[in-house]
Amino acid sequence: MTLKTTACIILASGFSSRFGTGNKLLAALDGQPLAAHCAGLVASLPVHTAIGIVPAGDHAVAHVFRAAGIRTIPNPEADKGQGASLALGIRHIEPLPVTAAIVLLADMPFVSAAHINRLAEALGGNDAAASRHGNISQPPLIFSRTVFPQLATLTGDKGGKAFLTTLEQVVTVDMSAREATDIDTPDRLIDVSGGD
Repeated sequence: MTLKTTACIILASGFSSRFGTGNKLLAALDGQPLAAHCAGLVASLPVHTAIGIVPAGDHAVAHVFRAAGIRTIPNPEADKGQGASLALGIRHIEPLPVTAAIVLLADMPFVSAAHINRLAEALGGNDAAASRHGNISQPPLIFSRTVFPQLATLTGDKGGKAFLTTLEQVVTVDMSAREATDIDTPDRLIDVSGGD
């Protein structure tokens, strides 16, 4: 599968409750806002289209994405959880001539383009390809267009990872511990700053 026929959806509309005060996606990591790392990765990929799902009114995070050339979709129901945010993204790309959707989380700053390419290659005729670290399947994920109708109806906080359990044809692609890193707390941000 070629990335030229895929869409990227970056989920960035959570409320970062474990991070404490401030917006974690704007916290500095190696001289850039956290969200800029994922945005930069997506901007480097030769995909058909890329969108970022952000809370309605969060102009600062939206600006980070727009600066990377990524269109933002305000989510007026961000409080309904990740499933609802993913569904919103799918509904926006469904009319486009794309064969698959790559789903990334804005708080995972170290995912590589090489890993995304491996996921795309692995998808084949399957329903989805998931990243895996250890025994855990996790984002980034790639979903075939064949499951867009189900994804578009997701609600609540059960997102793409939970949806995988409903599918019959899912393959996994190993990722490194660093690529699997997500930033949930200020201490975690400090731990990974300046890493290789």
